[in-house]
This record gives sequence, C-alpha cells and structure tokens, in this order.
Amino acid sequence: MLRINFVTGDSFAMANLDEMLTQLGNMPLHPRLAGIDEAVFAKLAGLDTSSATRSIALAAVAALAIGLVSTGLPGTPEAAAPSVTPFGAPPALAPSSLLLASR
Repeated sequence: MLRINFVTGDSFAMANLDEMLTQLGNMPLHPRLAGIDEAVFAKLAGLDTSSATRSIALAAVAALAIGLVSTGLPGTPEAAAPSVTPFGAPPALAPSSLLLASR
C-alpha cells in the first residue's frame, strides 16, 4: 500500500518524493489494467475509418480548388492617382496650410 505523509510547512514531501515513486513502481498492477491493450486494439480495429478518410480527402480537394481559383483569377489593377508633388507630402497636408485652415 502506498503511504503518503505530508507535513505542512516542511520540505518532507519533496524530500521523500523518490521513496514515494519507488513504492508506487513496486505496487502490483491492477487486474483491469492487464487486459487494457487488447481492449483498446479491438476497439480501434472496429472503427470505420473510411468515412473519416473520405472527409479529409474532400476537405483537401476543396482547399486545393479554392487556392487554385483564387490565384488564377486576375485581379483588377489599381491605378495610382496622379500626384502634383512627386516628393514629400501633398500641399493640402503641409503644416502651413493646416495652420491657416483653422482660422
């Protein structure tokens, strides 16, 4: 039987951790755990994976089709508005015009 003693305010529990884990490792295996592997593998063998595979394949084909269609369609070219000032800010945003606009 695994005995766990906790002493509050002391490091006894942490110092005794190796001993507790050793006791836990030496305990006999529970009888219900002995046959768990066979039960899990039997359950996995009985699952119908064809519908899951079909769904994943359909999702992959749909994603591929959406990607191809979205890259294949030509976009509308954007034309830049002609600018009077090739360098710097437009005259409407110049500090002098902004200061005068408030009067």
